Amino acid sequence: MKTRIKELRLEKKLTQQALAEHLGINQTSLSKIECGASTPDALLLIDLSRFFQVTTDYILLLSEERLTADYLLEDNMRNLKKYQHLITLYQKMSQKQQGDCYNFLRSMLNISDEI
Repeated sequence: MKTRIKELRLEKKLTQQALAEHLGINQTSLSKIECGASTPDALLLIDLSRFFQVTTDYILLLSEERLTADYLLEDNMRNLKKYQHLITLYQKMSQKQQGDCYNFLRSMLNISDEI
């Protein structure tokens, strides 16, 4: 069973030795895993998933989905902060400014329906 570990390692411009040290394994073990001669155990697979911020299924070629739940949560939190900031700005506007902003956004999106 081949994995995507080598591809992910090269994306980060890491040597086998550097990644192996980070994971607490020897370079020979990592080499065997990368070429498909050996299979990573569950704990190593989880460590790889966290390190590369991809799903374990992605590493094992079971999915094309790269993003982990942790990454998606982090991304959602960034977006939430951005939206909270926009809401704060909107709330500081006068009622006329809010109406103008709303109409501007509708025109940008080519929305003619009133909500």
